[in-house]
Amino acid sequence: MKIPVIQYHKIDKPGKGVLVRGGFTPPSRFARQMAYLKKSGFVFYTATELIEFYLENNQFPPNGIAVTFDDGWRDNYMNALPVIKCLGIKATIFIVPSCIGTTSSKVMAEGEIEREHLSREEILEMSANGIEFGSHSMNHKLFDRVTEQEVKYEVEESKKHLEELLQKPCKTFAYPGGFYSEASRQMVKDAGYIAAFSTVFGPNDTLDLYAINRVEILRRDRFLFQFKRKVEPLR
Repeated sequence: MKIPVIQYHKIDKPGKGVLVRGGFTPPSRFARQMAYLKKSGFVFYTATELIEFYLENNQFPPNGIAVTFDDGWRDNYMNALPVIKCLGIKATIFIVPSCIGTTSSKVMAEGEIEREHLSREEILEMSANGIEFGSHSMNHKLFDRVTEQEVKYEVEESKKHLEELLQKPCKTFAYPGGFYSEASRQMVKDAGYIAAFSTVFGPNDTLDLYAINRVEILRRDRFLFQFKRKVEPLR
């Protein structure tokens, strides 16, 4: 079952010293991709709106799509927000509350250089402009490497932190690295989230609202025909 959700990380060009470059999408390319989606008739929803539509109608909205970003990098504010505002579209950013306002390598692969995360003020500005914020756990600990007690803290504390910051319900979750177990899946559900997003680890043939697979847009998707090939089956 194709789930109409696409995933980005960094909207930027990789600088010197960056070893893992797959998660970078240059700003001009991102702008072309979003313009294509809008021009070709896709309708933009936040992740929560998309799931709530499904829960009410037992199907996804016609031509609906949710654009999501993981980690909460500052380049989302600098390079993605202007495109989002210009086109009048919606998006969801899954952030790590302990990284807000920091320059950190906490959510990077080992050996990667530090990068700036969104500040509190930037998050509030983006929220006022229609960007939804979901949880990406409190500290981005991979759930296959920590205890169940730690998973419970990561899931619950991040929700509390974001709701206090935004004064809005935090309804969606994205697993760090996409990793989840049946226990962590249940903890996310028990915490009050309506859905949780994975990556390639989610099922492809069925819909599990607490293990939703996403189509990842990568740096190697250089040309628009490659992007089209990924998103057109999502209609």
